[in-house]
Amino acid sequence: MEKMSSKLDLALNDFRAAINKAQEEPRQYNKISNNVYKPEQSRFKLVIWFNDGNRRTFYSYDNVYNNKIVHVDEHEAICKLLRLIHQHAGNFKNAQIYATLDPERNKASNYNYLIYWAKWNGQVTKNSAAQFKVEGKNSLLILNRLEVYSEKQFVK
Repeated sequence: MEKMSSKLDLALNDFRAAINKAQEEPRQYNKISNNVYKPEQSRFKLVIWFNDGNRRTFYSYDNVYNNKIVHVDEHEAICKLLRLIHQHAGNFKNAQIYATLDPERNKASNYNYLIYWAKWNGQVTKNSAAQFKVEGKNSLLILNRLEVYSEKQFVK
C-alpha cells in the first residue's frame, strides 16, 4: 500500500500533470440540477478578463464526497479551472489562477500566489513551485513549497 501511495504521490506532485489532465475530455453526465453550488472554501481562484471588458471570478471546488465522507482534492479542482480556461479560449484577454496559503481555504482569504497565467495570444506562464501531495485520500497543494520557491513575479 505504501508503494502505491508513493507512486500516486509522484504522479500528482507535478503541476504539468494537472495541465495534461485538464486537456482531456471530461466525463459527460446526464444529470440536470437547478442547484447552484457556491463553495465556502477554495484553494484556487480563477479570474478571467474577457474581450468585451467584463471580468468573472471562479472558485475551485475542492471537496469530493465519497460515501458521505468529505475528501479534499485540490488537484482535480485546479484541473477544472484549467478546463474552464480552455473552454473560453479566444474570448479573453487574460486568465489567471491564484492560490491562497490559508489552511482553512476561506474565500475571503488573500489569494496572493499566481499559479497560472494564460494570455490572449496563447502565451502561458506556469508557477513551477506548484506541486501536489497525497495525504490519505486527500490530494493537496504543497503550501510551504509554494511559499518558499515561488519567484517574485508569481507573488502578487
